[in-house]
Amino acid sequence: MGLLTADYNMSVILAVALLVLTLTKSFMCTTANGHLIECDKCKTTYLGEGGHWHEYKCDPIGSSFDVAISGFSNKVAWLVFCAFHIGKAVDKTGFGKRVSLALVKAMGRSALGLGYAVCLAELVLAPFIPSNTARGGGIVYPIVESVIASLGIDPQAGESAVGGFMSLVGSSANLISSSLFVTGMAGNPLVASKAASIFGIEFGFTQWLLGASVPALLAMFMLPPITHILLRPKLDFRQLTHSVQQQSNSLGSISREEYRLCGTLLTCLTLWVGTSYFNIDATVVAYMAIVILILLNVLSWDEVVKNHKAWDTFFWLASFIVLAEQLTALGVTDWIGNSLSRSLHGASPLLSTVSLSLVYFFSMYLFSSISSHVVAFVGPFFTAGRVLGCPPMLLAILIALFSSMAGILTPFSTGSVAIYASQGYVSQPKWFFYGLVLSLSLLVITFTVGLIWWKILGWY
Repeated sequence: MGLLTADYNMSVILAVALLVLTLTKSFMCTTANGHLIECDKCKTTYLGEGGHWHEYKCDPIGSSFDVAISGFSNKVAWLVFCAFHIGKAVDKTGFGKRVSLALVKAMGRSALGLGYAVCLAELVLAPFIPSNTARGGGIVYPIVESVIASLGIDPQAGESAVGGFMSLVGSSANLISSSLFVTGMAGNPLVASKAASIFGIEFGFTQWLLGASVPALLAMFMLPPITHILLRPKLDFRQLTHSVQQQSNSLGSISREEYRLCGTLLTCLTLWVGTSYFNIDATVVAYMAIVILILLNVLSWDEVVKNHKAWDTFFWLASFIVLAEQLTALGVTDWIGNSLSRSLHGASPLLSTVSLSLVYFFSMYLFSSISSHVVAFVGPFFTAGRVLGCPPMLLAILIALFSSMAGILTPFSTGSVAIYASQGYVSQPKWFFYGLVLSLSLLVITFTVGLIWWKILGWY
């Protein structure tokens, strides 16, 4: 747990962990005749039926390594990997920047307008860019920083109500938009996968979007006015219009690559939303999009190879999936889940669901990565929910929303938040305070409007 919350390279930590677990034969292996055993028992004998001795037919080291690399064939890891390349195409063509600038140009006539422009930019890009850091830090943040500079704010001057307003809205919108789509954040598919495996429910793109839509969109709508009340920024718009127009002109007219990209994105969105109708798995759709973008020369194979963020995320996510599956196989997840459930023994299913989700939300204070938070706690909390008889869809959507939204609590929860917080427009103590206030407002929305919406859906 300490390594997960520390500032180490996650992929290196996981590479070392998989190697150590392989060499120490600490995984659970499947023998030739289908027995699930600890790998260090391979080639040992056991007393079977009829009093006959049998050998566990498996290779201790070889079988351990097979387990260690099994996550790299997992569809969740491939979905995120493919979506990263789609995000690369959005960035490379300038389409993401064009959309963001158009929204700022159309709505940037007031502080609230600028806030809503940032929110809409995040919402438009979130389904297609699964790295909230790449989306928020690489596409939207440069626009926000340019807007701040155009308003005459010196980044070296320290705290600023204007800079703080834009930074808090930008970072929070990034996390709320991440909660709206299963493809909005790298850890989201893992939440969906765990919900499906532990509860036996279908919780794909459509179910996630349907459940998250009302509370997440209302939270996004309320974000700018609440932040405006907290910081009360006073803006000078004289330079903003010129700066936005200048950046828009530098992009030129819409290119053929952008048109091809738009067609591909619309096809993806249609197939994702209509998964139950088209019967095409979400990962297959994402993989198809990458192939199409390469064939249409929107992306080159060289760019796919050099997209180190995609490969890095693919490695650590696949590794985390292996570790999560092994924790389940060893019974650790069930043990933690049962321990959590004992603390809520006797509570009603609804109270248990709300309590578990709140503990999950505020446990984000212990982590410096929302993905690590997901990997460490999603399995145990879903297991506890199953033991306590929590409504599966209700607990699933609450954990899905809170996996991203909880990042608002701290200035170090994820890369995009850290980028905004590092600019110094809001001091760290104030960021914690504003984060708590914004988080409490999100919780109020979730447990009022959200519960009504999910009751309408029949999820509890």
